[in-house]
Amino acid sequence: MKKNEDKPVVIKLDRKKIKQSAKGRVKRNYIACIAVCFIMVFIAGEYGSTTQNMSSYDNSHVADLKYDAEDKEEIIEDMVKNELTAEQVSDKWQIDNPDAVKKWLDAYKKYGVDGLNSKEVTFFGSSNDTSNLEALADAFSFSRNAKEKAQTYLNDRLNNFTASASVYFDSATSSNSYQFSLLTAIMNVLGKKSTWDTIVSFVYFIFQLMFTIFIVNVLWVCERRFFLENHTYKKTKIGRLGFLFRERTLHPARTMFVTSIYQTLWAFTIVGYPIKHYAYSMVPFICAENPNIKTRKAIKLSIAMTRGYKWQLFKVDLSMIGWTLLSSISFGAVGVFWSNPYTTAIDAEVYLQLRREAIKNKIEGYEELNDKLLDLDLLEELMAEEAAQKGENPDIVRSIPICTIKVPENNENGGGE
Repeated sequence: MKKNEDKPVVIKLDRKKIKQSAKGRVKRNYIACIAVCFIMVFIAGEYGSTTQNMSSYDNSHVADLKYDAEDKEEIIEDMVKNELTAEQVSDKWQIDNPDAVKKWLDAYKKYGVDGLNSKEVTFFGSSNDTSNLEALADAFSFSRNAKEKAQTYLNDRLNNFTASASVYFDSATSSNSYQFSLLTAIMNVLGKKSTWDTIVSFVYFIFQLMFTIFIVNVLWVCERRFFLENHTYKKTKIGRLGFLFRERTLHPARTMFVTSIYQTLWAFTIVGYPIKHYAYSMVPFICAENPNIKTRKAIKLSIAMTRGYKWQLFKVDLSMIGWTLLSSISFGAVGVFWSNPYTTAIDAEVYLQLRREAIKNKIEGYEELNDKLLDLDLLEELMAEEAAQKGENPDIVRSIPICTIKVPENNENGGGE
């Protein structure tokens, strides 16, 4: 079949219709959708804003964000000099957390001023010298003196903005953590830190890299597969989150890793990153539909599918900002119980819409979108068109129950040809 070499027609995405469809799909399989996203939070570190908002509820962590090392030193010196209790210091300095004061005092006794410089590390994230923002600051600081001056300037004028911002920067870069662990390891070498620190940094980088490639990336694809099947099938099972592990294929892991490398390189251009972010956004869904697709083809197909749609995709994301704010206000509860699965369901609906247009326009590589059972409405339309071309009655084909199509036995909810 000859491909359409003309520029594909770009349609307007109906955001209202997409959201209504996504909402209905999540509601009819609510528990499974929540469970899948919950697993992704704790294993794959997805939905970083939710976890960071949940961690911010930790009072000790809030105290650490509120006071920098200089403030803590002044507080502890006042405590020691005037022989005040933790409760008295908490009231005097309006910290509202005596436990945080006790922790600072212990750190000061053990490590001196340096002990006050590290901030609280929670289960979900951190805002300390190991944060992604700090790693980036190390890389761009050509001397320790310049770095300290910059930090002092920002802390004095922006009320410790850098400490607060690091939490959200970690959230935004959670999927790129292995890149920042490598950056930290390199800076340890350049900074002439101890051999042991350098070895530990590189070992941690290797572990994080392997975990990202073979666990996190695979789970990202599996999650997309779950939501694609949830669009068509009413009771898609949570077990579909592990379908790639049962298939024992490494193609999606490699594709996702290469895509992340491309995105990292494009990030250095600053302007090009947002464009490529949307250009590569369909890669996980393409791998979810066709796990055996080659890396180069998956990336090229994603670029082709999103051509002319990037601004519309941005507007879809922008329209979800209200849910992000609600999740923040509720310390992540809204994200866990609604907006996380809702957002991913919307992404799945967008993919299916772009997939439909790609197949109808026969863009280059559309043959790789070979799981016909993902979109039964489209399958019915294509069957009717084929029947009309053969001179058969399309209405008869449309009246045939779609359930008469034989589904492969090794696929519970749908699969490839």
